[in-house]
Amino acid sequence: MSLTFVVTRSKYDRTLPLFVKRNIKVTYIYHSCFVVELDEKVLLFDPPSRGFLPKELWKQIRKMIRERELYTFISHGHGDHFTPKVTELESTAGRTHHIVSNDVPLHGKNAIRLDKDEERLIDDSFLVKTFESNDEGVAFLIDIDKVRIYYGGDLAKWDWPEWTENERREHIRMFENTIKKLKKVDIAFSNCDPRLESMAGPVDFIKHVRPRYFVPMHTFGRVEIIKRLDQRGFPDTSIFSYSNSGDEMTMDI
Repeated sequence: MSLTFVVTRSKYDRTLPLFVKRNIKVTYIYHSCFVVELDEKVLLFDPPSRGFLPKELWKQIRKMIRERELYTFISHGHGDHFTPKVTELESTAGRTHHIVSNDVPLHGKNAIRLDKDEERLIDDSFLVKTFESNDEGVAFLIDIDKVRIYYGGDLAKWDWPEWTENERREHIRMFENTIKKLKKVDIAFSNCDPRLESMAGPVDFIKHVRPRYFVPMHTFGRVEIIKRLDQRGFPDTSIFSYSNSGDEMTMDI
């Protein structure tokens, strides 16, 4: 069953007739993989390898992108965030660009490779800025159609108990320095990892960034952890509390 949250807010947009609202839909696929639909543009984040993503979910992605402008974002090359099969989507989408971290083994005419701390205008249409991850690859800050989206990849509050104090301090420092740079974020995707007591930092992220909407990710399918986060209550931020693959959050911004 699909779970849908609807939040409405009128906003004047020079590119659209007055009072016309833009529907933005976020669909949870699995782990850190999500689809964001903005009018005719579709953003696909970190589709994982075959060992993480069942065939039926891959079919669902194909259905959602059919004959539409597709922009895939791949934050790094770990198998739970990247599959070479992503190029197969080019035959389904109307037009495709793959925006990938430099460590991702994906090349070709549709691949746009970005290094850490880089800013790039994509398709003469929207701006993407990258931040260095404290694990692998990059995080993305995307300004598209007057919506600001942050996607963290594996940039998180990694504080594994088996690490030395210096290792934990350095990883947390990188995470905190990045979130201090984030302003006026509409939709934020960041880790809510059930393997750590800190959940890899979603509470810190929300308190410092105060995004309008927060999408927990990196759950390895253990989505019950999201209830623990949602129960904290955040006055300025709505949490996308999904339960199953295919759950959606629909909003107008």
